[in-house]
Amino acid sequence: MTIAISNQKIRVSDNTVRRSLMVLLAFIMTHLITYQKLPFSPAYRFPVIPFSIFLIYGLFICETNTWNYRRLSKKVKLGYDLNSVLLIIRTNLLYCTFIFTILSLLQMLIFQYVMNPFRFVGLLGVCLMISLIETGVFILRGYARGNGTLTLNKLALYGKSLSIVRNGELRTIAEEEISCFIHQNGCVFLIDKGGNKLITQYESLSEVEEKLSHLFFRANRQTIISRSAIQSLQKDVNNKLRVQLNHLQECITVSRYKSRELKTWFKADHSA
Repeated sequence: MTIAISNQKIRVSDNTVRRSLMVLLAFIMTHLITYQKLPFSPAYRFPVIPFSIFLIYGLFICETNTWNYRRLSKKVKLGYDLNSVLLIIRTNLLYCTFIFTILSLLQMLIFQYVMNPFRFVGLLGVCLMISLIETGVFILRGYARGNGTLTLNKLALYGKSLSIVRNGELRTIAEEEISCFIHQNGCVFLIDKGGNKLITQYESLSEVEEKLSHLFFRANRQTIISRSAIQSLQKDVNNKLRVQLNHLQECITVSRYKSRELKTWFKADHSA
């Protein structure tokens, strides 16, 4: 975020803005829910303990939302389809509920009191609302950064298709028609679901990977596979995985270091 003051620009990080808003929200919630007095009221004293409690709750939840969103982004190749959005929201809300419950139990043990069930449910609802709003902001910002500017390199991803040059002509292939990409002899080949092997103009799989959606996974240095083309996943020696595709005779070997990531990606894309 950039703030302009007297023809000077001051850059403020997103984390600073987010934490400042949480301080303001904790101040408002403390005075409206717990202390029930506004500043400049007779006999007003700043409620340090309730304010600190609200602030700790909020910061814990917001930082967990951020950590979980980044964790999922690294472990799972997230897109902005319904499955990925629901995965992010569901996981963040579960973490929020867990953290709120733990903090509430600690608060009751420290201050020696039992929280009213209605109060517990009400405060939990507020925390879930905060978590949902922040998660929505993450998703919208990520989508805007990923697709807000449409360039030639993003054209294929935007339409869930890939453009390749074949025999001097530009050909568009839908992602649903692609089984995998293979790098062989310095060339990148596309294997479609008809079993056809097409040479592409791309020089590396990394270049192709940037243009694909979350439905594709980089299995190893030589192969990118499509989720819909996977026939089976089988355990191999040394905790490796053997992936059998519907339109490829040879099995694809996935190292033990990427096996867990592959399983997480495969399961996540099947949950909704």
